[in-house]
Order: sequence, then C-alpha cells, then structure tokens
Amino acid sequence: MWNELLNLFSSDDPMKQMGDDFMRMLAMTHEMAELVRPHVFDHLLTLEKRKLILEKDVEVNKLERSIRRQIVSHLTLHRDQIPYCLVLLMMVNHAERVGDYVKNVAEVERLGGAAVPEGPLRDELSDLIAITHRLFDGAPKLVSDQDRDGADELVRIARNAKQRSDKLLVELSKSDLTPSQVTSMVLLTRFYRRMTSHLKNILSSVVMPVHQVDYIPEELADDEQ
Repeated sequence: MWNELLNLFSSDDPMKQMGDDFMRMLAMTHEMAELVRPHVFDHLLTLEKRKLILEKDVEVNKLERSIRRQIVSHLTLHRDQIPYCLVLLMMVNHAERVGDYVKNVAEVERLGGAAVPEGPLRDELSDLIAITHRLFDGAPKLVSDQDRDGADELVRIARNAKQRSDKLLVELSKSDLTPSQVTSMVLLTRFYRRMTSHLKNILSSVVMPVHQVDYIPEELADDEQ
C-alpha cells in the first residue's frame, strides 16, 4: 500500500502535492520542537521564539486543512484511490497533533509549571525527550524510503518510551519536588509521550497494512521488556 502511495507522490498525480505538503508538516513540527527543546526545563523561551512557534503551528494547521480539501476534491475523480487517501488523512492528523503538543510544551510555565532542578527524574525525562527527537529525525526519511526495518525499530523504541513515561508519572507522585515543579514534569512527560505516540503512528504506515495503521500488535513489542 505505502509503496503505491509513494509512487503517486513521485508522479504527476495530484497526490504528489499532498505528499509534499505532508512532508512540510513534518518538517515544520520538527522545527518547532527544536526551538523549544533547549528551554524545556528552564522555561526561558523568549517571546520571539514563542511567537515563531505559534506562527508555525498556524501554518501546520493550514496545511492540514489544505490537504483535506485536496483529498475531498481528488476523490470526486479518483475513487479507486480511497485507501491511499485514508492513510494520508490519518498521517496528516497525527502530524497536526504533534504540532499542537509542541505548542503545549512552550506553554508549560503559563499552565503553572516552574523550572525543574537537575536530578534522576529530570534525567529520565531528558532521555524520553531525546527519543521523541530521534523519531522526529528519522520519520521523514524512513517514510520516504519505505524503510520497514528502520521504522519497525523506532516503533519498538517508541513503545518502550511509553512504558517508561507511565512509570515516570508514578515516580513523580512520590517525589519531593515542589507542586509547581511536579506540574512541569507531569505536563512535559504527557506532552512528549503524546508526541512520541503520534510519530510512532506515522511510522506505523510503513510497517502495517492500511486497516492496521495506528495499531501496533503487542507481539511487536515482546522484546521491549
């Protein structure tokens, strides 16, 4: 399925523009995440960078709506391509949600969070954030190259990160951090957990058939424990 969709992306078919727009969405959400990453724990993101993140989020949302319009128009003439369009719609939705969660990270201080001191809990979250960025770095090329092995590896890593995130949330409830520091850590853990999940679901389009995109059977994660 995905190989055929890639062939459409690289042809003169109108789907090519949609594919290009989707890749732009991924690139822009990655740029947003890189802007906020240095200040995840200190909350010293400048107003200028906050504004830039919001502007990019608006562009991501515009691209999502544009792709949806293109798909609706495309299907009036190409009903045989419904399966491909369904896959693309799902992927576009995940990319848009990633942008939303990056924006949320930039808003943690406004939501009651405080700067987080160094320590084991922060180190664990730093590792989980690094995993999210590994997915950001790898997803575009793995999707474009139809690299099943590479995508499967990152899907497994993402599944493991989810388990670690859940464990971290439990540990935070027993920590001696201040309430505002716990707020920061809980929100950041949740936001990055969701980003990782959406990026994982984008990668699932490479390793799963269309009816199972977004669904990774448990047996794929058997060796994560």
